[in-house]
Amino acid sequence: MESAKGVLVELSSLLSNIASQNIKNGEIDIANFDSIIEDYFPSRVANEKSQNNQLLANLVFYITDKDGLLILDSRGLSLGTSMRDQTEVDSALLGNKGISRISVEQVSDTKKAWGINISYFYKPQFLYVSNPIYDDNQEIIGALVVAAPMLDLMDENYLYEFIFYIFLISLFFGILGSYRISRNINRLERYTIRLFNGEEVSIPDLNIQFNKLALAIKKSHGDVELKDDVEEYINTLAHELRTPITGVRLAAENLKTGMSEDERSDFIRGILDSNKHMDRLVTRLLDLSRVERRDSLSKLISINVKTIVMSVVKKTSRAGTIAKKNITFKYEISDDIKVKAEGLLFEQAIGNIINNAIDFSPNSGTITVKATQTNSAVNIVVLDEGPGIPVQVMSKLFTRFFSVSRPDTGKRSTGLGLRFVKKIMQLHGGEITLNNRFLQSGAEAKLRFPLTNK
Repeated sequence: MESAKGVLVELSSLLSNIASQNIKNGEIDIANFDSIIEDYFPSRVANEKSQNNQLLANLVFYITDKDGLLILDSRGLSLGTSMRDQTEVDSALLGNKGISRISVEQVSDTKKAWGINISYFYKPQFLYVSNPIYDDNQEIIGALVVAAPMLDLMDENYLYEFIFYIFLISLFFGILGSYRISRNINRLERYTIRLFNGEEVSIPDLNIQFNKLALAIKKSHGDVELKDDVEEYINTLAHELRTPITGVRLAAENLKTGMSEDERSDFIRGILDSNKHMDRLVTRLLDLSRVERRDSLSKLISINVKTIVMSVVKKTSRAGTIAKKNITFKYEISDDIKVKAEGLLFEQAIGNIINNAIDFSPNSGTITVKATQTNSAVNIVVLDEGPGIPVQVMSKLFTRFFSVSRPDTGKRSTGLGLRFVKKIMQLHGGEITLNNRFLQSGAEAKLRFPLTNK
């Protein structure tokens, strides 16, 4: 008796594990489970096989959902029937494994399932064994019950045949499991290589355990990048601050000596300019650092492109330079073009592009701002009439602290603005491109905002 019970316990455990591996949308994929079991429990017609070889055909099982309602039954009983009053079902739904029950029942007719004659099951005494079915989050979503006639279970030939089929099923799922693990490892390997090559790549859709590993790899990569970024920040910041600090020191030393009031004013102006440059550099660096640490947008709103662009151009921080250089702005933007974006970041991205156009525009030049909408994106283009972008620096434009000298003053910016804009566009699922204008001097900056943000 104990050996017979052990066989059914092992089979019940095996089938419940198979059911747990076939979860779809949080529920048992009955169709897939049914087809798998059908392949490995061949049907028999009673008059084609002797009674001694019909032992496996007399084995039946059924599955209930988490409420104890019947959702699959190899005997052909009505689906939706409540089985919660059965001890083995109730115990399995409470998390108990290998619960068995011997039952004596009488039925009046013969039924078939998958072509299997199960009239033998209407003998008085048979054994039920149950196990819970778990989803990917290890929550119980159903119960699987296996049953077999007691006399069949005590037959030695039946046990051999039974074990043979269990071996075949185990072999099949062992191969299937190995294939899935191998496939997930290969996908994880490709993801890791692309991630450490600096590519923008999303975590592949794997099972829970491999997804956790992928997240751990991404976090480790982020930690490595953070360490490299910190070192780069410190080295570059020290280099960028050295020049204005040296200028302040020299100006201060010269102020100790006798000089005219005009010379004194020049040195004081130099100190203030150096201080302004250092303040702008640190502010931009902090802004960039905050944006680069973000993985998503916090609040998307509908933004009227024309309204924001014109508001950015009219800001007092730009008005003086625009008036001094006598720059004309031309707008080719429909009043109804809108994008979904994070308000402040959108304004900062536009502001940085406008600033570059102002810096590189000649006196009395024209800056044109265009916006067009396609089925998939809104494109904002800023065109200036400056000298354009030197070909040899195209690949460095988005590198931290890299900057091109302004044509009218020879000064450089902090070299953080374009990097900042690129990260903003990545957060919005868009992109920024910089090119020289076709058949005329000047540069073209294009911001592409998708209509559906990620």
